[in-house]
Amino acid sequence: MIAWSVELSEFGIQYESCGPLKAQCLVDFVAELTPTTIKEPQVWTLHVGVSSNSKGGGAGIVLEGPNRVTLEQSLKFSFKVTNNQAEYEALLAGLRLVRDLGARRVSCNSDLKLMVKQLSVAYQAKDTLLQRYFHIASHQISSFDEFTIQHVPRE
Repeated sequence: MIAWSVELSEFGIQYESCGPLKAQCLVDFVAELTPTTIKEPQVWTLHVGVSSNSKGGGAGIVLEGPNRVTLEQSLKFSFKVTNNQAEYEALLAGLRLVRDLGARRVSCNSDLKLMVKQLSVAYQAKDTLLQRYFHIASHQISSFDEFTIQHVPRE
């Protein structure tokens, strides 16, 4: 320490305290950075797509949130499913994910026209298994402040 003191003494370095910090500075800083407008909840966009064949089925979920946050999830079904059932399974998994993240407004895109029309109440679910899926999905959808679903062609 003495060696450093001798070496640095030629530069005339002196310690100066910064003095008292006024509390008003902190209050002004917080007030300046606090947003004054209440923002309405952002819309989260959910994309679901599926594939099934005689060997099994799977689904893909892409969730786009505010600030370009993107979450991707893939599902592999351990049971035989049709494309319709797989699409409902993917939608239900996506809705659980969105709900767990606290989203209140959701826009969903699906390439399965049947499910979109059923949830838009344009078509009626006649198959008993699809009716169950429809009722579960409708119940989950009702927990959101806003939910829209649209058909996006596979192309």
